[in-house]
Amino acid sequence: MHIDRRLVGFGFFLITVGAVMIAVRQGLVGEDDARKAWTLWPLILVGVGLSIVLAGRPGAAIGGIVLALTFGAMLGGIAATGTFPGAGLCSSGGRDPGTAFAQSSGGFDASARVSIAADCVDLTIGTVAGSTWNVSGETTDGRPPRIDQSPNLLEVHTPDGAFDLGGTNQWSIVLPRDPALGLTVTVNGGEGRIALAGAHVSTLRVDANAGSIDLDLREVSASGDATIDVNFGSATIRLPNHDLTGSLSVNAGSAALCLPDGPGRRVRLDSAAASNDFAGHGLSEVDGVWETPGYASAEIRLDLRAHVSAGSLALDPTRQCAG
Repeated sequence: MHIDRRLVGFGFFLITVGAVMIAVRQGLVGEDDARKAWTLWPLILVGVGLSIVLAGRPGAAIGGIVLALTFGAMLGGIAATGTFPGAGLCSSGGRDPGTAFAQSSGGFDASARVSIAADCVDLTIGTVAGSTWNVSGETTDGRPPRIDQSPNLLEVHTPDGAFDLGGTNQWSIVLPRDPALGLTVTVNGGEGRIALAGAHVSTLRVDANAGSIDLDLREVSASGDATIDVNFGSATIRLPNHDLTGSLSVNAGSAALCLPDGPGRRVRLDSAAASNDFAGHGLSEVDGVWETPGYASAEIRLDLRAHVSAGSLALDPTRQCAG
C-alpha cells in the first residue's frame, strides 16, 4: 500500500495541534509554557535542512515530520491560550519617536463611508461629538497616510511602499459621533485600538491580518451588522448592551468576546481544530448553535455567527476583558 507522505505530515500536524490543546485544557501543560511554543521556530530551519540533506535517501520523511510537529506545537499553543505572538509584530511600541506628520481634518454630512487600511501601524481610533474628523500621528520619515476625503467619504491608507517593519508608525484617528458611518478597518501586521463610544455605525467591518485588534463597542449609540475577520492574529471584542447581529471568522488565531451582563447570547458555531469555553459560561449546544437559557424571549439579544479554524474563541477571559 502506498502512503502519501504529504498526508502523513499533515496527520502529524493535526495530531500535535489537538494534543497540545487537550494537554493545556487538562492542566497537563501550563498556559505560560504553551504561550512559549512559538519559540520553537528554529526547529523549522532544522526540518527544512533535514529535508534537503536527506532528499532521496532513507529517512527523507524526517524533515517533514519535524516541520509538522513544530508547526503543530506552535499553533496548538496559540489555539489553547488565545495568545498570538505575531500580533502587533511591527507595532511602534518601545521604539524611538518618529516624525509627526501634518494633521488633516474635515467634516461629514449626515452619513459617510469611512475606510481605514493600516499596514504595520500602531492605530488608535476614537470618537468626538459633532461631525468633524481628524487624523494625526507620526511616522519614521514624517510621511502622512494617503487621505481621500469628501463630505460623505474618508479613506485613510498606508502610502505605497511605506510598509515598514522596523519603523515608528502611529496614527490617531478621531471620528465624529453625529453622522451615520459605514466603517471598514483593516490592520495588517500592527495593532489597532478601536473605541466607538457614542458613534452611529450603520455597518462595521474589521479585519486583522497578522496583527491584533481591541474593538470596544460597549458605548456605541447605534450599530448595524458587524463583520470581524481575524487571520493569523488576535482580537478582543467588547460587545454592547443592546441588540447586535454579526459574524466572526478566526483562522489560525484567537478571539476573546467580552460580554455585558443580561443580554441573551447565541453563537452559531462552525469550527475545525478549534477550542471554545461556551459550556462553562452557561450556554448549551444543539446542532452547532450555542444559546443561553431563555434566549428567544430575552429583551436584548446578541446573535453571532462564528467560524473558527485552527484557533480559539473565549468568552470573558480575565486577561483580555478585565477593566
